[in-house]
Amino acid sequence: MNGESDRCALYALRDVTANDTVDLAQEFTVVKRAVIMGTTIAAAVSASVTVPTIVTIPAGASRDAAYLLVYGAAGPG
Repeated sequence: MNGESDRCALYALRDVTANDTVDLAQEFTVVKRAVIMGTTIAAAVSASVTVPTIVTIPAGASRDAAYLLVYGAAGPG
């Protein structure tokens, strides 16, 4: 426990490709889980979290549109 409120957020992404990164520091202090949903290649795939607030798009995405569902500790915003 870090004493901060947990938060869930859903982001619409456009034109994402494998290994692109999304910095969520404006909304989260720590990202605990991130899932990409609705790409043309998969229904739902876990995205890797590097550094506390950086999410990396998983392999297979190529100029896709998708949703990014994120769970973590609420940030400064």
